[in-house]
Amino acid sequence: MAKEKIHILGICGTFMGGLAILGKEAGLEISGCDSNIYPPMSEHLFEMGIEINSGYNPSDLPKADFYVIGNAISRGNPALEELLNRKANLISGPQWLYNFVLKNKKVIAASGTHGKTTTTAMIAWIFEYLKIDVGYLIAGKPKDFKKSARKGSEDIFIIEADEYDTAFFDKRSKFIHYKPDTLIVNNIEFDHADIFKDITDIHKEFHNLIRSMPEEAQIIFPTEDLNIAKVLNMGCWSKQESYSINGKAQNNYTAISSDYSKIRFKTDTDEGELNWKMFGEYNARNAMSAILAARRYGVTLTQSLEALSHFKGVAKRQDILIEEENIIVMEDFAHHPTAIQMTLSGLRNRYKDHKIIAAIELRSNTMKSGHHDDVLIKATKEADKVYWKIEDKKQLDKFLDSDISRSKPIQSVEETSNEIVQGIEKKTLIVVISNADFDGLSQKIINKL
Repeated sequence: MAKEKIHILGICGTFMGGLAILGKEAGLEISGCDSNIYPPMSEHLFEMGIEINSGYNPSDLPKADFYVIGNAISRGNPALEELLNRKANLISGPQWLYNFVLKNKKVIAASGTHGKTTTTAMIAWIFEYLKIDVGYLIAGKPKDFKKSARKGSEDIFIIEADEYDTAFFDKRSKFIHYKPDTLIVNNIEFDHADIFKDITDIHKEFHNLIRSMPEEAQIIFPTEDLNIAKVLNMGCWSKQESYSINGKAQNNYTAISSDYSKIRFKTDTDEGELNWKMFGEYNARNAMSAILAARRYGVTLTQSLEALSHFKGVAKRQDILIEEENIIVMEDFAHHPTAIQMTLSGLRNRYKDHKIIAAIELRSNTMKSGHHDDVLIKATKEADKVYWKIEDKKQLDKFLDSDISRSKPIQSVEETSNEIVQGIEKKTLIVVISNADFDGLSQKIINKL
């Protein structure tokens, strides 16, 4: 029998590239195209023998049984227009994933505004540490795995469940397609201003997901998040498993060290301590979610804590690039005021004697819209100096005027890297915060050091 042929438009994105890896592992013939072919995903795909065309030239489109359309592909794309003219078999990435991979799996989905990637990686690592060959799709570069996706031989699949829309022809959130058996909701805040009008729009998407889940499914969430409470009050027909901080709920965690590098966890009657490489209260939450999700599939608290003590994390999430006696250079993916505030607070608690220099790129549509400006300025209070990369001059001036002594503009990444390196004092931590590559700022700083 001939192999089924799949061609993916937008193949080098972390999610779509993960689909390509899963399809290849399943024995399908996979190819794709993208306008931005860059590592690490491009290297993953080339190593697996997946052919990638640069750009969206209609003449490069191969014959295929299905054309999987990434949500970055919109009307006017020449390859897409050609496929529409042909009346080709188009399918969204999330729908293809469900049809070909998730349909016969027990799905653990990690959702929320923050922490999806890290939580997904934590759960996958817990099973990996226990030598249980689960499937997973992580929208990032996990340090504990060679690849960002795997089909797995077991009937469990862990996936990052994004609330962003599915495709140009399907404006529902991606996660509606996954039909999870276990759903983690880490938090809910306003984000993705390009597709959501306000927080109530996001509530509706989470509600639509929850109302589609069966009675035997389980939802894991923190008790303190009022937006999650609002969504659950809209209607919930599945089991609920909540957790809290400092012993307020049956499942809870407590910081042993102020930077959360040592944590005590309690699940029902079981208790245990975690001493790990991660830090920050938000990672304690991610770990609590992961522990409760794994427990549902027979993993004990002791087993989860032992696995997490060896967890290395995900690239660009608290990612330490250099750590010497007096200088630390780190990257972080934070792209929302809450995430930035929690990152900087975690760093301040861990590195109390260091001068903290933060370089922040406003790149997401929500951040550039100005919706979070006032909160974002407050979110950086733990940094001693902040360099801002902002396209809109009026918005940039607002940030600079808010705190003239600490705030600096980034006009040129080359010049800023020089200035940062020259401003290093004894015990300095530099954190580069962006959900993109920040024009290579981290590497320029490292090269100059």
